[in-house]
Amino acid sequence: MPYKPTIVVVAYNRPIALQRLLESLTAAVYPNAVNLVVSVDYGGDSSVTEIAISFIWTYGNKRVILRDQNLGLHKHILACGQLSDEYGSIVLLEDDLYVSSAFYEYGV
Repeated sequence: MPYKPTIVVVAYNRPIALQRLLESLTAAVYPNAVNLVVSVDYGGDSSVTEIAISFIWTYGNKRVILRDQNLGLHKHILACGQLSDEYGSIVLLEDDLYVSSAFYEYGV
């Protein structure tokens, strides 16, 4: 079975940054199907939620987690890190990052 970590995006209050990251993820190269999880912390800009839900991911399954209380950055990162229990391995990205088109293949 090939090693294929799930991509987990931590999002809160930066719609433009989230859109930029998601576009960079779309432009990346993936050797096989890859799952995407976007976790949106509670209480931020509502357009972040809209972007996460409407974003089309054609490389595998997409899941959006809408937190029901504000976790803050530290707890949100830890909660997303725990998704490795469910998915086996993850690539954890904050919404203000931008990835190279080869980022996924680099570690796999």
